Amino acid sequence: MSRPSSEEKPRLFASLRQLLVTVMGMAHTRLALAGVELEEELQRLIGLLLGVAGLLMFGMLGLAMLTLAVVMAVDATQRVAVLAAFAAAYLGLAGWALWRVKRELATRPPFLQATLAEMARDSDALRAATHPETAP
Repeated sequence: MSRPSSEEKPRLFASLRQLLVTVMGMAHTRLALAGVELEEELQRLIGLLLGVAGLLMFGMLGLAMLTLAVVMAVDATQRVAVLAAFAAAYLGLAGWALWRVKRELATRPPFLQATLAEMARDSDALRAATHPETAP
């Protein structure tokens, strides 16, 4: 058996160092992408919550005032029927809103989709580089 020459050791350490730098660079890029995606999701969530809060507050106030005005405008004998009609309409709208929210949640893209796709490509590239015979 021959011992590795002193020239081979520095090349090996240089290669390992370069591999480590490359892996660290890839990890940094993926973490930066994940951070951008998380920030986008947070901003989208805050905007959505503020919109929903405004919608609920002003929508409920407006509907209550409209309902009160209509109930006060009709004859006293018809007020219960008018209130029942308003209640049915409000429940129908609530059901429609629930359906919309469920549909939106079901069709949203997966969390960190771009980051996971990039990590899968990195994994495939590393696998192909280390084991070329099993590459697709």
